Amino acid sequence: MNIDEIIREYIEANNAAKKAAKRAGALKDIILQHAGNDAYFETDVYSVTIKDTVSERLDTASLYRDFPDIKKDYGRQSVSRSVIPAARKQEKKSA
Repeated sequence: MNIDEIIREYIEANNAAKKAAKRAGALKDIILQHAGNDAYFETDVYSVTIKDTVSERLDTASLYRDFPDIKKDYGRQSVSRSVIPAARKQEKKSA
């Protein structure tokens, strides 16, 4: 498999993953609507438990605004690399 085929397959897989995540979210919403306020329900085939998860996150924007020096003392950088493929325009061949 050459690099162009790998990039094409990456684009296709990434698009399929986005579409699947969107569909899963929509189906989850329907299940939650069906459950209403219930934490558990059963169908002929499945049992479904609805569980609330609470998480706390630090509001860093407010923290940095209120205590600007804290960022230089305790801030930490992280680096990640993104892959952003784009099709190149093909040049027209002259006859």
